[in-house]
Amino acid sequence: MEKTWCIGPLQIVREQRIEDDCYAVIEGGKIVQFCKRGELPEQVELVETKTAYKMMPGMIDQHIHGISGADVMDGEESSLNTISTALAKHGVTTFLATTMTAEENQIKRVVQAIANMKNNVKGAKIAGIHLEGPFINPIQKGAQSDQFIIKPSVDKFDHLNRSAHYEIKLVTLAAEQDKGHKLATYLKHNGIVVSIGHSDATYAETKALLGQQLIQNATHFCNGMRPIHHREPGLQVALMQSECMLEIIADGFHIHPDMIRFIYDTIGEDRMILISDSMRATGLTDGIYDLGGQQVRVEDGLCKLVGSDALAGSTLNLNKARKNMKDWLGLSDVTLAKLTATNSAKLLGLFENKGSIEIDKDADFYIVNENEEVVLTVSEGNIIYENSNFKRRD
Repeated sequence: MEKTWCIGPLQIVREQRIEDDCYAVIEGGKIVQFCKRGELPEQVELVETKTAYKMMPGMIDQHIHGISGADVMDGEESSLNTISTALAKHGVTTFLATTMTAEENQIKRVVQAIANMKNNVKGAKIAGIHLEGPFINPIQKGAQSDQFIIKPSVDKFDHLNRSAHYEIKLVTLAAEQDKGHKLATYLKHNGIVVSIGHSDATYAETKALLGQQLIQNATHFCNGMRPIHHREPGLQVALMQSECMLEIIADGFHIHPDMIRFIYDTIGEDRMILISDSMRATGLTDGIYDLGGQQVRVEDGLCKLVGSDALAGSTLNLNKARKNMKDWLGLSDVTLAKLTATNSAKLLGLFENKGSIEIDKDADFYIVNENEEVVLTVSEGNIIYENSNFKRRD
């Protein structure tokens, strides 16, 4: 829909409050007005909804490997389109296509494919690339292939970023491996988010990096990290004491719900970002699947490397993560919007146009019904997903 249209009446979850029995008017892909029915513009196309429905800001998944049988590391246009359209079904309007540790030429081929497809996907939009690996610590490799892990290098990164047409927006980095903090410094100076992850950094090492403001984010916090110990608090404690954003996989497998509550109570609503870290098995049946060239067994939604107890991604989607956080912590919809959209938009420099439902921002939103199911997803004013259960009026 390119013309002016409006949707309502429904609850609209804005930055600081919820508007009841409200309509949103959309023009040129932007939100241009909130109003009641009697204030609607004349001769405007109206999509009527049930008043019990809720409009939430389009979710941003900054850490997503795959879904519905497709994986970013396939390096194929069809796979990226599958991921894009599948994410829209779960209320995601923006994502970072996330790579894994692999042979250098394979990563180059993959990031080039992402850059070429960036503006041509049919569902959720690609905001850039999250480079997860190869600059990680083999001690905390998790499900990453240790065969291709390398030391952080400005030259190596620059080669990859050129192949990516400079679309790498976030880099997972084992900062303790980065001698002289050269790569972290280079990334920061070039406006690329430095995310500490797959790291065995000590408390002191992490505090030193934080003191230089070289870290902005923590990749899947708690997972792929030196554990907390009462005599060596490690990077997790240092990060909770900082101003960094912390990614959380709220599937109940990666972090115990009560640990998530402890983290939330410690850092608050402005520093937590929900991610899926999902792999290609998401939305599919149990079985054996490929993840970055390694075999993963999926049973009852739990993903582990074959022959190992190492967790290997998830089968989570962000709407399920949102519902889990609502059930576990009793969070409000305004707070959940921060965890699923606002905080990531701020981290990635997208907040001027995305991350909340406000006047003159992109019309990026999703609508849930009384059962918290996504029934409609809109990206820049265009409907990219409509559920067959979407009822357009009371």
